[in-house]
Formats: sequence, structure tokens, C-alpha cells
Amino acid sequence: MNDETRFLVDENLLGLVKWLRMMGVDAAVVMGASDDDLLAKAQAENRVLLTKDRRFYERIPGHLRYFVSKEIPKEQLLEVLEHFGAPSEDEELTRCFNCNTPIEEVDKESIRDLVDAKTFHLYDKFYQCPTCKKIYWEGSHYHKMQKEIAQLKADLNRAKSS
Repeated sequence: MNDETRFLVDENLLGLVKWLRMMGVDAAVVMGASDDDLLAKAQAENRVLLTKDRRFYERIPGHLRYFVSKEIPKEQLLEVLEHFGAPSEDEELTRCFNCNTPIEEVDKESIRDLVDAKTFHLYDKFYQCPTCKKIYWEGSHYHKMQKEIAQLKADLNRAKSS
């Protein structure tokens, strides 16, 4: 996947969004948007529209569409990555899961009052989304996601070699 590949994800694939963002992929969602609004956004922002809606898919220009055939979000992710390629390792875990904005490392003292005392004292590195202000740190959930990413990459490599 090149750095220019960005997605707009149809509401029928919301489970896929978390996985794409975990991989560091720019994956936008517009809740409650009409098909026409989604198409306009995809065209205006040069985003590939991911959908499971066959009728809608047929209306999307070829270079801006991808029909996701799998049902399970993790399998959908593998399908998309097989087609578009995987992002680079340095992109992983760099996007806000809530709003898709790249997160930024912040000074620990600046978030002292925004996390519980135990978390503040246990961890040294903190990240924050500049848009929605969600805070991230490299706790056990971070390590679980790293293992999940490693497994996904192994599955992707197996799929490519078969």
C-alpha cells in the first residue's frame, strides 16, 4: 500500500474500520451519509470507497471502489491488504481509533490530570489525538495489538505464498 492510498468506509463495514486504523491506514467514515454524499466525499478526497453494497459499488468509478466480499472484520482486513498491500511497519498504531487523526506523542506532565494516577505512574510515553483529545499509552492493550498485527502479517504472508 502506498502512502497515498486512503479509504472511505461504508457504514456496512464499521467492524473493518478499527482494524484498518490499527494498521495505520487512513480510513474515514461518515455516519448517516447518503450514497451520493459518500461518493462525493470519495471523489473530492480521492479516497477508495470500501463497500459491501453491490448496487452502490456499481455506481462508483472504478478507480475509487473496492467491493469487500468477506463477512468477518479481520478477514475483511486481510482481503483489503491482499488487494492494496500492507502499510509500512512505522504506520502501525499511529492513528486515533475514534476519529482517524494521526496521534502525537505528548509531554507526560501535560496529561497528568487526564489519566488515572496508576496509569500516569506506570507509563512514561503518552500519545494524544490532536482532534478528539483521546489519550493512548503503551500498556497491555498496546502489546496485545502488536501481537495481533504480527499474526495478521503472518496470515497475509501465508495467503500471498499460497
